[in-house]
Amino acid sequence: MPFSISWTNYPEDADKQDYIKNCRIIPVNKKSENRNPSEKNSEESFTPDSHSYQSKVDSEHSQLAANKKNILNLEELYTFISGDNYPVLQLLQDELSEKIDLIYIDPPYNTGKKFVYNDAFFSGKHENNDEKKYSSNKDSHSVWLSFMQRRLELAKKVLKEEGCIFIAIGSEELYHLKLLCDMIFGEKNFVNDFKWLCGKGKKDKFSRTLEQSHLCYAKNIRRLKEFSEFQESAWAKENLDNDSRGPWFSGSISFSEKRSNPQHKNYFEILSPSGIRWKRQWLHSRQEIEDMIKDNRIYWGPAPEYSNVPRSKIFNGQKTEIIPKNMIEGQGPGGVGTTRDAQNYVDKLLGIKNAFDNPKPVALLEHFIKITGMKNDIRILDFFAGSGTTMEAVYSLNQKDGGKRKCILIQKAEEISNERNIFSDISQLCLERCKRAGISNIAQYRLIEG
Repeated sequence: MPFSISWTNYPEDADKQDYIKNCRIIPVNKKSENRNPSEKNSEESFTPDSHSYQSKVDSEHSQLAANKKNILNLEELYTFISGDNYPVLQLLQDELSEKIDLIYIDPPYNTGKKFVYNDAFFSGKHENNDEKKYSSNKDSHSVWLSFMQRRLELAKKVLKEEGCIFIAIGSEELYHLKLLCDMIFGEKNFVNDFKWLCGKGKKDKFSRTLEQSHLCYAKNIRRLKEFSEFQESAWAKENLDNDSRGPWFSGSISFSEKRSNPQHKNYFEILSPSGIRWKRQWLHSRQEIEDMIKDNRIYWGPAPEYSNVPRSKIFNGQKTEIIPKNMIEGQGPGGVGTTRDAQNYVDKLLGIKNAFDNPKPVALLEHFIKITGMKNDIRILDFFAGSGTTMEAVYSLNQKDGGKRKCILIQKAEEISNERNIFSDISQLCLERCKRAGISNIAQYRLIEG
């Protein structure tokens, strides 16, 4: 019998149809787009009860009236939406239905702490100002699960059948999230928990946690392309056939006869230099195998028998396609970076220390996008955009390979508690970070709530 999970449902305002009917997503005008982020009392800082605020809302509502069906221009490479992701996703669910190839989100972990953003879920008021922590509440898991369920169900709707989602999560809700995702996406569509070795990690009196989980689920695992990555070899020391290209090690290029499928397109026969016939299913096409034979990249065993199972020769410096490990190195050569690396990078980019807590490294997001093997014109969504790492990763990959990947970010204009911060809210910080990373052509929208 499969495991299940249950919790007390905590409603949100956006559950009500009347509320959603009064919500709008409107394009941001040029004047707002060019505003200095340090101007906290600018035109976007009206209080809800001010006359000027209401006039602005009425004006913005009228801008949308002429085009209710198509809110976004899906041909834009980079799109940024400021607003609560739940009503935004509800408003966009038809427009984005099965149009998203890949989703990456880094939601609140329900740690009980209050960082630059609110990472504590509770029912009622339980804040302890002295410790800057929220007191334990037995229902905090229910509040968090209610919050996540709504958003993940909408995420599933917008994913393509061939698509997948990566969800960053801490130990506080990891196992609850796994059961929730099994319920929404289906246990059979679980891909793996990709653990990022993020650096020194966090510690208590019992242990130090060195990794952070990223649960990955397919929309339909039968339609999801197999993950892979390329690894550059540097450890070959032997040269059994004195190849002029130097040391090499061998790699498998076939299934055993027992495991081979005679109906597979790569099931065929080849001959060794001594005339031994090898008929089986190969990992490469006939043309690729023939090219490897001509280039002396297959090792048949010692001469003159040449009786070993054929294997490929892999030289130092050669890149080979491998199945990705679920442990992702942060430090050292080939590492994607640590939490501290990412923090220092964002601090330098924005010109202020700790403007945003615990951002992810750009290379980590690039890694997730690349291992999927998806084409370089896919559409990527991040509806917990945070500091904007996902958009910078998409932009970076497009710059490197000339791709046309599209990225949609959604970030709530959540107030920043750090008084030294020049940004009034996380949405503003996120957009500015993306601009400073070099992304100039960002289509901007804002949610107007009912």
